[in-house]
Amino acid sequence: MSLTVTQSSTERTAHSYSGSLYLLPSDDAERQSRLLKQHQLYTRLFSGRLIFPPVSLSSNEEILDIGTGPGAWLCDVRSQLPESTQIYGVDIESRLFPSYKDISANVHLSVCSATSLPRYWSSKFALVHQRLLICAYTRDQWTKVVNEMYRVLAPGGYAQLIEFCPDYVSGPKTASHVLFLEEFFRRKGLLLRCGAHIADMLENAGFVDVTSEDVVMKLGKCAGQDGVAARNATFGAWKGTKDAVMKVGGMGYFATGEDFDKVLDDLAEEWDLVEGSHTLLKVVYGRKP
Repeated sequence: MSLTVTQSSTERTAHSYSGSLYLLPSDDAERQSRLLKQHQLYTRLFSGRLIFPPVSLSSNEEILDIGTGPGAWLCDVRSQLPESTQIYGVDIESRLFPSYKDISANVHLSVCSATSLPRYWSSKFALVHQRLLICAYTRDQWTKVVNEMYRVLAPGGYAQLIEFCPDYVSGPKTASHVLFLEEFFRRKGLLLRCGAHIADMLENAGFVDVTSEDVVMKLGKCAGQDGVAARNATFGAWKGTKDAVMKVGGMGYFATGEDFDKVLDDLAEEWDLVEGSHTLLKVVYGRKP
C-alpha cells in the first residue's frame, strides 16, 4: 500500500469561533500538510485559473476571499493584480492566517463569519471567492452566506464558489464510506451535497448569468502525480474529521480511533488499485445585476 493515513491519538486543534460547526482542525498540520498543497494541486487542475467568471478588475477594485485560511488563493491572486487592488480575507480563525511579513499592504485579514459580514461592506466588492466550505455550513447557513455575498458585491460583481461533489467513483469500500459521510453530515446538520445546490442558491439570491463548470479530479497512483496529490489532500481532510467522528461515538461505523484509521488505510489502497477512481470539483459563479 502506498499511503498510510494512520495518525496518533493526539487530538487536533479545533477552531475556537463561537457556534461554529466546522469539522476540520486549525493547526500547523492543516496549514502545511493539506491546505497549501491542496491549493497547488487545484491550481494545476484548473490550468492556472484562479478567477473563472469574466470579471474585469480595474486598478482600484476590491475583492474578498471567504474562508481564506492560510491565504494561498488570496496571495496568488494578489500577484496577478495591480498593487492598488485591495484584497480582503476573512475566516473564523486567525491561527491559519499567513504571517504579516508574507503579505503586502493591500491585503487585509480579519476574523468573522461569512454568515454575517460587516454591514459597511455593502456593495463593496467586484469579486467574492469561496472554496471548499462543505464542512462548515448548514443548509440555512448556506442561504445566509450566499445572500451575504450578494449584499457585499457591487452591481456587476461576481461570486465564485468551488466545492466537492461527494460521489466518489472507485470500489465498494469507497461507496460504503460515502454512505457513512451522508449519515455523518446529516447528523451534524451539514449539507454534504452543497455543490449540487449552489447554482440554485445563487439564482434564488438574485444572481444572474449563473454558470457551472465541472472539473474531474482523478484519485490514486493510477492517475500519476496529481492523482497521488488529490488522494493525499482528500485523506488529509478526512483524517481531520476523526475527532468529530469519535466524539459522537463512531456512529456504529468505528468502535475506536484505530478502526477509523484502518478504514482510511483500506480506502487509500482501493484508490491506488482501482483505475479510474475520481470525483468532481464544481465551480459555480454568478453576477449581481
